[in-house]
Amino acid sequence: MIIGTMRRNTTGGYSGSIKTLAFDAQIELTPAAYSEKENAPGWRLLIGDPALGAEIGAGWDRTGPRGLYIALQIDDPSLAVPLRANLVRLGPDDDDLSILWSRPEPQAGS
Repeated sequence: MIIGTMRRNTTGGYSGSIKTLAFDAQIELTPAAYSEKENAPGWRLLIGDPALGAEIGAGWDRTGPRGLYIALQIDDPSLAVPLRANLVRLGPDDDDLSILWSRPEPQAGS
């Protein structure tokens, strides 16, 4: 399910929007400050005006069968658990990306 779209911007990140039952907002994905910690995110997800720095998530560069993508984790007090989605290219334009979400498989015993 596509829950958002983003486009590469001039600052080395991505600008776009996300729309779910909890969110209907403009978002920015910006490169994170370098960290030596293992599994540190490469991206910070900000909502609204990026100058205000209201962070709602993080992203990690990944490679899959369809090529490069960014795995996103989005969190907010209105969510029971963090939302996990992927920022992927669906068409031929490298600058246009979609935020794809799918319901996680139920865990055994749930």
